[in-house]
Amino acid sequence: MAGIGEAQNTVLVAEEDPELRGRVVSYLEAHGLIATVVDSVAAARGALRQNAYGGVILNSTLKGEDCLVIARELLARGGPPVLVTSSRATEMDRVLALDMGADDYLVKPYGFRELFARLRAVQRRSARPALQAAGRHLARFDHWTVDLAAHRAMHDDGWHIGMTSGELSLLRAFLDNPNRVLNRRELLSLTRRDDAAVFDRTVDVLVSRLRRKLESDPTGPQFIQTVRGEGYLFTQPVNWSVT
Repeated sequence: MAGIGEAQNTVLVAEEDPELRGRVVSYLEAHGLIATVVDSVAAARGALRQNAYGGVILNSTLKGEDCLVIARELLARGGPPVLVTSSRATEMDRVLALDMGADDYLVKPYGFRELFARLRAVQRRSARPALQAAGRHLARFDHWTVDLAAHRAMHDDGWHIGMTSGELSLLRAFLDNPNRVLNRRELLSLTRRDDAAVFDRTVDVLVSRLRRKLESDPTGPQFIQTVRGEGYLFTQPVNWSVT
């Protein structure tokens, strides 16, 4: 994790199974990470308020309120990437987690090597804009300015929105390829999500989230348009600058 930042070495593990929690922590710490463990939604919130983390491993059945709300809250304030783990393997469960703000989804039982690899992958995607920029890379289209380093988009009216690493990676792919039709496989490759739990609707879910955030009418999108049978098209001219 060297070079990504000190906080990236600290991970919050939110898991209610004490045996699994202990084994996960042992594996992460054996590979150079510092793990904080919690077993409830309330404890997770408390830890996230008090400390900075480079990633969150979140069990989808954590006791308390719907734990996916945590992913949504972190998304809203530009928090660390979230890897959801769950024994639920249906597409609907995966889509729900992604839609709530998760960056990846791993089905139990899982191997610890895969868990670690996925965690590193979402951290790399989250950190890449800051690592690549000497300053802040800003992309301008329509009434929006996208700050890649800050993981947010700012509207000319003065308000801004946060984005997950997955949303930002997909938006970056569109910004780098305006007025070009991109199919799902190309988008997955451009966002480097081949190491994630990829399924047909991964891109569709992320596109839907971007439309809800950026489009004035998500049901009649003007920026990210669907080209039936081919993929998606980002229709706006893009101007880049560095501050």
